[in-house]
Amino acid sequence: MEILNRGILYENPLPHLRSIQSMFSGLCRLPDGTLLASMQLGEAFEAVNCTSYIAKSTDNGATWSMPEPMFDKSGEEYPLSDSCKITWTGDRVTAFGMQYHRRDPALPIGNAQTGGVLESDVFYSESFDNGRTWSKRRTIPMDWGMHTEATAPITVAADGSYVSPVTVFPAWDGSLSHPLCGKLLVSRDAGKTWDQSATCMQFDQPDVTCYEQRACRLDSGDLINIGWNENIRSGQRLHNHYTVSNDNGRTFSEPRDTGVQGQASSVMALPNERLLALHAIRRDTDRPGIYGFVIDFSHKNWDVADRFLLWEPQQQLRPHKGLADIFAYVRFGQPSAIQLSDNELLMTHWACEEGQYRTFATRIRL
Repeated sequence: MEILNRGILYENPLPHLRSIQSMFSGLCRLPDGTLLASMQLGEAFEAVNCTSYIAKSTDNGATWSMPEPMFDKSGEEYPLSDSCKITWTGDRVTAFGMQYHRRDPALPIGNAQTGGVLESDVFYSESFDNGRTWSKRRTIPMDWGMHTEATAPITVAADGSYVSPVTVFPAWDGSLSHPLCGKLLVSRDAGKTWDQSATCMQFDQPDVTCYEQRACRLDSGDLINIGWNENIRSGQRLHNHYTVSNDNGRTFSEPRDTGVQGQASSVMALPNERLLALHAIRRDTDRPGIYGFVIDFSHKNWDVADRFLLWEPQQQLRPHKGLADIFAYVRFGQPSAIQLSDNELLMTHWACEEGQYRTFATRIRL
């Protein structure tokens, strides 16, 4: 791998005037080559006014338009802090994400004492005009209640189904309404109805997380799902694990070890049964950063063909005292990428530097 260009997709142009923090980005390529980037903007990392914005590039990510709000927030009974990822699903752009209920503006999203979070919804929305306007956000009720993490975009399976992995979060008091696991939300009718019966990641140990999962579809139709795995009871940090489905997400393999001690990660399909795995490695290393691994999956094994440090922070990572320990080093994360050509990719991620949360864009040659 080779870095062709490092740039900033969005940063606050006037930080001395107002606070605008940019996090949780995702990319989508339209049939005409236009790139769309979704991101969350708000006054602070867990600000009440955090909401989804979208920016556009017509030059393969060299320059970007100013982000514009995606959703009409008028008429809400109380504030909802939303974020989403976007996918071109064949004849529309589909946004998929989550929104936290901010009934009490004095509370953050996460409870640092328990590791729990506020109530949330999973939602999706559609745009039929290339991201200019969006439908009303439609929520997807979860069987286990209102504490769900949904940070992955939609992946279109080989049979045309929409699929996206989600996971249960602890409630504000730290209690769990369902065993820790990853569930695959599946729609076989373009988002009208959703099935959540498939478990896409679960460990024998009941206290292991499946946070920030991402999925991709290989040429063979296999779905690869990756997650951030830690034991929330013992504090043990595990390697990132992945699971495989060869039946369009109906069933998945047991979790398999990637050998990488990372946190937030993602996978992107490459031609010829290969994939790019991106890992945000924040702890247990003397060189934190975002690492890329080209994986040859042609023999149904996680065979590393190439490895590269794609980005590293310019400052020493220090824990955030206002967050639970598992999230204390979340100073950068959620790397993801899309393919620009046969051998070029565009990666995006967010990072906090000198108190400013920025969204980055990195062009990569394989």
